[in-house]
Amino acid sequence: MIVLDIILGIVALSSLGYLIFLLTKRFPQLANVDVEGLPGAKDDQVKQKILEDKLKRDVSKQVKSLREFFGLKSFSFSGLVKSWQDRLQLLEREYRRLRNRDLKSEVKKSKALGDLLENAQTYIESEEYDKAEDLLIDALNFNEHSVEAYLLLAEVYKGKRELAHAKETLEYILTLTHNEDPKVFHSMAQLSRERGDLKEAEEEYLRSISLDANNYLYYLQLAEVYKGMEDNAKALEVAKKSLVLAPNNPKILDFLVEISIILRDKEQGLEYLDKLKEVNPENKKLASLREKLSAL
Repeated sequence: MIVLDIILGIVALSSLGYLIFLLTKRFPQLANVDVEGLPGAKDDQVKQKILEDKLKRDVSKQVKSLREFFGLKSFSFSGLVKSWQDRLQLLEREYRRLRNRDLKSEVKKSKALGDLLENAQTYIESEEYDKAEDLLIDALNFNEHSVEAYLLLAEVYKGKRELAHAKETLEYILTLTHNEDPKVFHSMAQLSRERGDLKEAEEEYLRSISLDANNYLYYLQLAEVYKGMEDNAKALEVAKKSLVLAPNNPKILDFLVEISIILRDKEQGLEYLDKLKEVNPENKKLASLREKLSAL
C-alpha cells in the first residue's frame, strides 16, 4: 500500500510538472501586455492583476483536478507562480518577437486585432467565455491599450459571474479613456444592475448619457432602472426620450405600454399599443396588452 502511495505521488508530481510546462508555454499570451508605459502605479497593478488572476485560475483548475484524481489533500500554487516570474518574462519577450515577426505593417496588425475581437464577440454570444478570454488576451498583444478588448473582457467576466473582476477591468478602462467614453459607463451601469445596485446604475447611465445624448439604448435601460426602483413616472419620462431617438423601436413601445398600464393611463397606453402593432404586427404580446388596457 505504501509503495502504491509513493507511485501515485510520483505520477502526481510528474503530471503537475507537465502542467506547469504547458502553462509556461502559454503564459506569454497572458503576460505580454507592457505595463511599464501606462500611467499610474495603481493602473499598472490592476492590469497586472487581470493577467495574473487568469493564470492562477487556470492553474487552480488543473491542480484541483489532479488533487481529486490522485487523492492529494492540498497544493499551493501562489508561491510557484511567483518563483517563475523571471523565467516567464524571458519567454514573453521571445513570444512577442515571434508573434509580430510576420506583422510588420500597422495594417496587418489592425486586421489581426479586428479579427480577434470579432471572433471573441462571437464566442461571447455563444457563451464560450474561456475561448473568448484567450482571444482577448491575445488581442492585447497587438494593442495593450485596446479599449474594445477590455470592454469585451469585462463582458467575459460578467458572463462567468466573476463580477469583481469585471468591475476592476471597467475601472481600469476609465483610466485609458480619461472618463470620457460613454460605452465604459454604460458597461459599468449594466454591471451594477447585475450586482443589484440600481442607484449606482442610475448614476452611471446618467454619466453615459451626458457623454452621448443620442443613444436611445442608454435612455431605455435607465428607464428600466427607474421601473426597478418603482419610480414609474420617471421611467415614463426617460422612456419617452428614448422613443424620440428611435420612434419605431418595438422594445421601447412595449416598455411604454407596460408603464402606462402600471400608471393606469389607458389612453396613453392604447396610443403606444397602436404604434407597436403598426411597427411589429407579429408581436405575441399585443392581445394580452390590449386586454390589460381594456381592464383599466
